Amino acid sequence: MAEQELDEALDARLRALATQVRRARRERDLSQEELADRAGVSRSVVAELERSRLDQPRRRQDPRKRPPRNITLDTLFRMAEALEVHPAELLDDR
Repeated sequence: MAEQELDEALDARLRALATQVRRARRERDLSQEELADRAGVSRSVVAELERSRLDQPRRRQDPRKRPPRNITLDTLFRMAEALEVHPAELLDDR
């Protein structure tokens, strides 16, 4: 698979993750700050995951200069626990 195709596939999965986190948070009537507090992360982590860099198309550029687009597994597990869902539910892009 070409690098551009890999980037596009990753972007689609990250957008799906953002959508799932936002949906689960709203279903539980939690603010971004409340989710962040429960998960032990900063509100900016939740906000960036839900909207910011993940939703914006990237221009081709040096990978070392791209803004970070990934969260750690630790953060994923913390958010899943705070939302009372299995981490796989947040990764489901169907």
